[in-house]
Amino acid sequence: MKITILCDNSISRSGFLAEHGFSALIERGPDKFLFDTGQGTVLPNNIKASGAELKGTDTIFISHGHYDHTGGLKWALQTIGPVDIVAHGDIFAKHMSMKTGTGQIGKPRYVGCPFSQLELQTLGANFKFTNQTKEIFPGVWFVSGIERNPEQTPDDPTLVFQQGDKIVSDPIADDASLLVETDSGPLLLLGCSHAGVLNILDHVRDKMGITRLRAILGGTHLMFLPPEEIPGVINKIEEFSVELVGVSHCTGMPAAATLASYFGDRFLFASAGATIEL
Repeated sequence: MKITILCDNSISRSGFLAEHGFSALIERGPDKFLFDTGQGTVLPNNIKASGAELKGTDTIFISHGHYDHTGGLKWALQTIGPVDIVAHGDIFAKHMSMKTGTGQIGKPRYVGCPFSQLELQTLGANFKFTNQTKEIFPGVWFVSGIERNPEQTPDDPTLVFQQGDKIVSDPIADDASLLVETDSGPLLLLGCSHAGVLNILDHVRDKMGITRLRAILGGTHLMFLPPEEIPGVINKIEEFSVELVGVSHCTGMPAAATLASYFGDRFLFASAGATIEL
């Protein structure tokens, strides 16, 4: 199996472009899956730079409805043609952020999917919504419906949505991950881990019976976790005997540096252009 990181906040080799977002292409034998699509501005360039092809993609999986994970959906559909899109039913929720482009706090602005469901369906999207963990293909699980321990859930007070006439905290209920079984153990692919990476790992263990992971790749949202809590995340990862930890997107450089220092040659910056073969 080969995983190619197509979109991330940084790049791992020349020819690729970076943007705030995440996307990965999973090739497992004859199967090909796209997990998230970034904002869409770098996806065409990075597909070409990787030497990969989106045509022939079996399914697009979406981790949640934020623009930096769904912005490339329109281009992907125009490239692939009619294709199944697996997502949580709240993917089109009115996600908003109070953080401005300069990082300041301002009025809430929409940061959800830039396209309507109807617009995407017109382009060939066949949505398959599931709000619970479900095996979509043999050995390919859409991991959703995570039970959230508040003490293990990232707190980003700038993420909000409108509830009636009030602005309330947005739990990003549509947050989902992907688990792919391989001959050398399961791979856990994270989009942004709004549900909390510790809660996701607990779910994988308690609800799916998985006690060992070959690799964990993607956005961990650790940038919102206090530094003193990072060792707890490391201990939890070690419980799964993880052989490769590759972080992206919303992990944050301080947390990534701590993970790199601990895991050593088991660590990878899963930046745009990085390829992982299992």
